[in-house]
Amino acid sequence: MAQLRDYLHTAVPTPLMDAGAEVVDLHAFIAKIDREFKTQWYDDIDSPLLYIRIQIGEATCSALIDCGASRNYISQDFMVRAGLGPRVRRRSQPTQVTLADSHTHKSIDRCIDAVPVYFAPHASEAVSFDILDTKFDMILGMSWLRSKDHPVNFSNRTVHVHDRNGVLVPCTVSFPHPSISCHVVSAASMRASIIRDDIEEMGVCFLHALPPHDASSTDSPSDPRITELLDAYSDVFEGPHGVVPDRPIRHEIILEDGAVPPRGCIYRMSD
Repeated sequence: MAQLRDYLHTAVPTPLMDAGAEVVDLHAFIAKIDREFKTQWYDDIDSPLLYIRIQIGEATCSALIDCGASRNYISQDFMVRAGLGPRVRRRSQPTQVTLADSHTHKSIDRCIDAVPVYFAPHASEAVSFDILDTKFDMILGMSWLRSKDHPVNFSNRTVHVHDRNGVLVPCTVSFPHPSISCHVVSAASMRASIIRDDIEEMGVCFLHALPPHDASSTDSPSDPRITELLDAYSDVFEGPHGVVPDRPIRHEIILEDGAVPPRGCIYRMSD
């Protein structure tokens, strides 16, 4: 644990400056977090990825704790869900990417300053983010870890922050999630994604619709033990019949003359 704390408190080298623009090896960082997302395991610490639940406004997500990142990052998708679009600003000195061939290309020039982030019911902090699209909704790097010396234990999977009274409170730790989501798409949608080259990694399962089952032609005798069990508990397994009996209380909605009944759910959280 002592070695881990020393590692977390090691000062991150000051980024190089080239013609007034900050230069970082962002290409290598993106490759690193892509590997970590696939394995759900840290590259530089022998430990599974550590996520904590955070809330911005009414939007929530699982934020990755990454001591290998010098900055804090937020994805475009979660930024929109959290309603932070109006607060986005462009840097006069954008972050640059240094590729393997030593050519530098502009990469990150959008950021959000001082976003109120809730880590617990009474524990919030103002956190600044660079907008970087990765497979993670949010990445909290060394700039957040060092800001108030947050206690982090990767072995015990615990993260603590100070609430408004200065008391250390635990964050809600999320379980690592599977790296590949499962979606059902149509053949036309799959074809369009392939044409746009919009697929990074996928596994395909082909489904074929079967004709309706003809019970009359394929009926087979039931297991005698099942038949005996159903007969023994016939009062429990008796099928419904007739109409619903009268109840002491009846609920009704009386419509005005000429009114059209609404379609779908008319109340929040209703089915």
